[in-house]
Amino acid sequence: MTLMVAAVALPRDVAAVVFVTAMVLMLLIVRDDKKRHGMFVSGYQRGRTVWIVAAIIVLILSALFIVLTQFEDPTDDPWFWVTLSIVALGTAGLSWIWERVYRGDVHEGRL
Repeated sequence: MTLMVAAVALPRDVAAVVFVTAMVLMLLIVRDDKKRHGMFVSGYQRGRTVWIVAAIIVLILSALFIVLTQFEDPTDDPWFWVTLSIVALGTAGLSWIWERVYRGDVHEGRL
């Protein structure tokens, strides 16, 4: 998600490479999950994980708004990199929480 946010604000030639990199990484994650677990769970579903996905969406949309409106030359502004770091840490942390909640739901038969 951090790469997607970065791609929106970066110059077009760099953005294309960053966007393609993000898509390739996503494909590798799906492939790895299918190989290790036999399936890929996207995370977009009903249940107790909805609020976590909503928080991720709010984080991403907020970051997109910030990078599109606050940075004239993003690569030279340290706050651009701070924003991307917050997205990376925030989405990683929320993803970790999502997985714990999801595994709990599976273990308790809520799905």
